[in-house]
Amino acid sequence: MTFDLRNTWSVAGRGALAAVLVSLALSTACSDAYSVSSPARALTTVDVTLESSSIEVGQFTSASAVALDQYAEPISATKVTFASNNPEVAGISPTTGKIFAVAPGTAEIFATMDGRSGQRTITVHTAPAIRINEVQSNGDAPGGWVELLNTSDVEVDVSGWTLTDKDVFHAVLLPTGTRIAAHSYRIINESIFPVGLGALDGVHLFSRYGVQVDAYFWTSTPATSFGRCPDGSGDFVVTSAITRGAPNTCATATAK
Repeated sequence: MTFDLRNTWSVAGRGALAAVLVSLALSTACSDAYSVSSPARALTTVDVTLESSSIEVGQFTSASAVALDQYAEPISATKVTFASNNPEVAGISPTTGKIFAVAPGTAEIFATMDGRSGQRTITVHTAPAIRINEVQSNGDAPGGWVELLNTSDVEVDVSGWTLTDKDVFHAVLLPTGTRIAAHSYRIINESIFPVGLGALDGVHLFSRYGVQVDAYFWTSTPATSFGRCPDGSGDFVVTSAITRGAPNTCATATAK
């Protein structure tokens, strides 16, 4: 039996050549795949963040914004411009993003960068429902007091709230830790007021953000006290008995 070595090597050579060609093809394909450039990055989204999305009338907060590309990655952009669709509720500086709560309600806060805009909703609410409920001025003698009533269903922290007499520059800041339980009373003695309470005087109550929450003024000094009837919501009248830290005992006379 004889073998044709030329045919044998020819077959082997063809197999080796085929393997080399396949390897080169795969290498070229991979190289081409890696050489394909990714799409150019472009600003597609403006992500707006609010320092607080729920604030109280008189309170400041702020907005910030970041430009994002199609991969949700930060991308450089020109300056941001802020706006509010309801400045009567929440006003905003167009350049700094500082927000001021003007009145109860909701507003949309917008941020615009290179023609793209994003937005967030902010809610403004009133101060907690704390009311001046009873006043005993004790004429011009010491010993008077002001009774505050929490008319809400939750405890309220009134730290940083301010009480004054009729002159708002005669102010006292309620100290840290001053709380009033739901539907409960808190007595503020006149001794902490800079000049006490006079026979003809008044009281202002301001939230921690400087917004007047309640006020009452009197032009006489009754033997009892002035109190809201009903408690927390009615008009002030001359009470039929002093009820310091308790529900008012209402009389028919009108406060003066």
